[in-house]
Amino acid sequence: MSMSRSLFKSTLAALAVLTPGLAGAASWYGAPFSADTVMVSPVDPKDRASGKLYVGADRLRSEGVYQGTRKVLIVNIPERKAYTLIPDRKEYHEGLSEALMPPRPDVEKMPDDPQGPCKLDPQLACTHDGSETIHGIQTEKWSVKAKGQGAQHVVRIWVDAGRRIVIRQQPDDGPVMERKLLGIEKIEGRDTEKWEITHSFKERKNSYQQWVDAALRIPVRLGEGRQAAMEVTAIREGPQDAALFQLPAGYKQVNPPPPLGAEGPGLPPAQPPQPPADPRKAPRYQ
Repeated sequence: MSMSRSLFKSTLAALAVLTPGLAGAASWYGAPFSADTVMVSPVDPKDRASGKLYVGADRLRSEGVYQGTRKVLIVNIPERKAYTLIPDRKEYHEGLSEALMPPRPDVEKMPDDPQGPCKLDPQLACTHDGSETIHGIQTEKWSVKAKGQGAQHVVRIWVDAGRRIVIRQQPDDGPVMERKLLGIEKIEGRDTEKWEITHSFKERKNSYQQWVDAALRIPVRLGEGRQAAMEVTAIREGPQDAALFQLPAGYKQVNPPPPLGAEGPGLPPAQPPQPPADPRKAPRYQ
């Protein structure tokens, strides 16, 4: 079933492509697997689209139908490349263009990780401030200082080192993010963590639920109640055919389409997330 423009717009905000700059080998999925993906409109549950997801050791392929056109997204981490394929026309271009985005792995780069931003970014300095239990989870407490324009901005984070996720993030001036584990559920026979994620800023508070496959660290459901915005089903762990992640023979390279924002109102261009200019407003530590 093809996906309506309204559905793509509502789900694009919830699904992000892996990590900034496609350099997130340290935040990859737990193991190779394949799965079915379904996007469901939180407004109209009948508005949905189906696709396929294939994940290798350092590559992925996501495919599905958007506005009647089948598109395939291939991400190659070692080469730092992303390709969008249009099989009906045997064309491809570099970059992302309204392809079905898979959910990013539910893994963060920890402050003491050799590949973490505090080790690689000279503008960041991390201080270990001890440990603290939050909602029954033992966490490491860190202060992350970002230097800019003569001032230091501090983001305090509490991390679950075992799961490698941020349980709480509290900037000097900005929204506070907090996660609460509601329990472990079986979904299609697999252990799945059910989380409540809350963003609070002054008088405003927004919460949603996320179900995460405990072994693969992939969100398998987003949403509240029965109106899920995204579902990952039929997970099958195991090595994937290398040909899935290669450009097929006989395809012609074309120029990528202009960003949709340049064509008028509609969807934002499908771009990997970029850090905000003001580090105090960063919504996530990673």
